[in-house]
Amino acid sequence: MSGPETGPQTGPEQPWEIEDTIDQLLDQLPAVTAEDALLMAQLWEEEDAAGRKRAWQRAKASIERAKLGEVLDRAREDVGFWMQATPSDFQGIGGLLGQEGDHVSVRRAAAPAVLDAVAALLAERDLQASDFDLLTRPWRIATEYEKGPDGERVAAEADDGDGELARAPSE
Repeated sequence: MSGPETGPQTGPEQPWEIEDTIDQLLDQLPAVTAEDALLMAQLWEEEDAAGRKRAWQRAKASIERAKLGEVLDRAREDVGFWMQATPSDFQGIGGLLGQEGDHVSVRRAAAPAVLDAVAALLAERDLQASDFDLLTRPWRIATEYEKGPDGERVAAEADDGDGELARAPSE
């Protein structure tokens, strides 16, 4: 099922490979800064909502056919834990007053973008390249960069083929 309608069949083939790919993405969550999460949420909001909904429906059907619903449910739980406040969220005067920092609210706002990326990875073999790109773009843009010596953002290098969000951006 390859070609202009579905795109290349590049995703993981075995269930454990798919789970490893999802684990790699979820393992990156603790390193997502408030700035990254805010950017991800903003990019997600700017996406074509109707197109995203259609892409999600196709991804969900693929996930159900492949019997990967439990993997998606586990990812939802992990993202739910990531959204919760941590001790480092209670710093400064706000922390002394028991107020959670901005980190929690931006993580909550970014959660749908994270779950879109998870769904796209789970359904990658069946998704059109445009659907995969639509569902993963906010995650990719917000997390695929390097920090320079002063902590500033530096453009990410091209995908080196290591399998992480394996499809290159279709720009």
